[in-house]
Amino acid sequence: MAEPLITPAMKVAALLEAYPALEEVLIAQAPAFERLRNPVLRRTVARVATLEQAAAIAGLSSRDLVTTLRQAAGQATEGPAAGPSGGAGDDGPPPAWVNPDRVRRVIDAEAILATGAAPIAAVFEAARALEGDGLLEVTASFRPVPLVESLEKQGYACHVRSTGGRFHLYVKK
Repeated sequence: MAEPLITPAMKVAALLEAYPALEEVLIAQAPAFERLRNPVLRRTVARVATLEQAAAIAGLSSRDLVTTLRQAAGQATEGPAAGPSGGAGDDGPPPAWVNPDRVRRVIDAEAILATGAAPIAAVFEAARALEGDGLLEVTASFRPVPLVESLEKQGYACHVRSTGGRFHLYVKK
């Protein structure tokens, strides 16, 4: 069976299963990828996060990340499947509903990951418990792209801002 073509849409776990030797190449691209050594993150986030999302989390261009991985795997690096050239981009101005005074709960994703658990369950539980105009804030040292997408699919409004190397995800019903 032929090895799959590395594309921005490929899941991180699928990449590492098909190309185990690329783990070190991926980790060398950004400090945020060091977390892939965490078995919980590997079993959870890596199964749902695409390379494009991983690039955004790390603040990298998905095209550059895919090109680097393709080169290391001996694949062609040109062509439309290499992905868009943009990176994570700026978060832009916060919407009017983002008000730190309305934060009812703060979840530190790093602290949860340090215990060996995945933060997604705690985040969804806290989001479901929001009342009125209350907000949930999730902090992390990485851009929580898959989490934002999951929350938005469930109908929550989300806004991410970065300050001092930390990302703050604001969630409202």
